[in-house]
Amino acid sequence: MKTLKLLSLSVIAATFMASPAMAQGKASAKKATLADDIDSLGGNKELAEMAQNIKSQTRTRIVQDRIVERRNRVEFGLSYGSTFGGDSYVKTQSLSLAMDYHITPRWSLGVRYMDFGNNLTDEGKRVFEQARKNYEAGGRAYAVDIDYPENAALAVVNWYPIYGKTSFLDMGVTQFDLYLLAGGGQMTLSSGTTALMTAGAGVGAWITKNISARAEMRYQTYKDQPVTGSRTLDTVTGSLGLGWIL
Repeated sequence: MKTLKLLSLSVIAATFMASPAMAQGKASAKKATLADDIDSLGGNKELAEMAQNIKSQTRTRIVQDRIVERRNRVEFGLSYGSTFGGDSYVKTQSLSLAMDYHITPRWSLGVRYMDFGNNLTDEGKRVFEQARKNYEAGGRAYAVDIDYPENAALAVVNWYPIYGKTSFLDMGVTQFDLYLLAGGGQMTLSSGTTALMTAGAGVGAWITKNISARAEMRYQTYKDQPVTGSRTLDTVTGSLGLGWIL
């Protein structure tokens, strides 16, 4: 009987001693399983494909083809501009028609026709008013010596080195081109015709696949023929317009 009691006590003691070891073993097994799951995350084929697809879609959204194919296409444009500099007695505005043949997305050849409207500046009005008063008073009236532009025609070469996209208030992505241009032609003045040279830069934002909004700034130089003799005028023309590509 004593032997049976001793055997029972031995079993109970062994059970209590084994319980912490078993709990520790289970915890270690859980840690090992969690570590295996984490280690296998990078090797999970489905997760890897999902990550690759997300990366591919993001890259496609950032780098896209042009929405407008500009190869062997013709674009027409209409713009309104103003001229700065030149004769201090005259301020000049222009209405322009343009046609560009896009050889490639980088290069195009174009022609421009500009019809000018002229008004006297404040200084011109003051001088004319003073001359009128002198004439009415019987004195000597000096005419203001001006030679204003009437129209002009240009041939230009356009180069589009920069193409990009921008988003305004997350309302959509607008694609645009920055371009440089240079050319020459003929200007008709009140005194006759003269050679005209120009160079400048502009930006075109594509509203749709066929319509663009354009802003352009050009330097131009020519010689006019006032009564006092020939002179060279350096002016800057800024314009805003719309384009339609066929």
